[in-house]
Amino acid sequence: MSATIVFVHGRGQEGKDPVKLERNWLAGLAAGLARAGEPPIDGVRSVFPFYGDLLYRITAELARRGEEVDLESLPLHPDLPDDTTAVENEMLTEMVAATGRVDEERLSDLLSAKAVRRTLEILARRTRLDQEIIKAHLRDVAVYLTQARDPVLAAVKAAIPDTVPIVLVSHSLGTVVARDLLSDQRLRERTRLWVTAGSPLGLDSVQRNLLTKGTVNPGIPWLTCWDVNDVVALGHPLRPTWKEPLEEIEVENSDAPHSIERYLGHARVARVIGAAALRS
Repeated sequence: MSATIVFVHGRGQEGKDPVKLERNWLAGLAAGLARAGEPPIDGVRSVFPFYGDLLYRITAELARRGEEVDLESLPLHPDLPDDTTAVENEMLTEMVAATGRVDEERLSDLLSAKAVRRTLEILARRTRLDQEIIKAHLRDVAVYLTQARDPVLAAVKAAIPDTVPIVLVSHSLGTVVARDLLSDQRLRERTRLWVTAGSPLGLDSVQRNLLTKGTVNPGIPWLTCWDVNDVVALGHPLRPTWKEPLEEIEVENSDAPHSIERYLGHARVARVIGAAALRS
């Protein structure tokens, strides 16, 4: 029996058409299978749980309730709750440290008042992502972990078909959502493969706030892929902390290091997904 592929998207999808988004993911996967010399998986069902608008509404409401403060001072997004901005700042510190080019003792100075922009500049210079994209990523991961987890998980679970085996393919913030999904033993038991692409799961601040806290490997076949220029995936490789079972593939996504289409278009990544989906 072939599996159903469950695509779990990342941040920044609000206002977009989920049908078109799913089509793009499938096109990326099809391109990767073709590069690998593997047959297409036209007969395999896929679903695309969409929570982009939901996350956006929750974030906007949090901001609406916030009080104005000096925008030149910490926190990074001062209109969000304290627990959310605390996670943001922890992630930012760890992402700079992960570049390996900043003295650990200077990190607290980098996050002092009026210096956050300089910290973002460091990340932007050493990766290929714009500062505003980095800020938005930090915000949305922190909002999910502290304020939006329950409604987002409910929306995603509602779209996953019951009883059938699944291949869970996740990207960016979606990898955090997927790890929380896999805390459910019933879902975990019918997951043939979990794929994480461009994932922030290497950051301690993310790990501490997961539904199953820490680096607890879910114990199912797991493939993670990352580009060294993908700022979201700066915590890779994951195997030293997450242990086995875990297969890791470093890819080169050229001028779009965080692109899910590029990740899925990689021959080795697509081959593993195709084999798991088609297995009887």
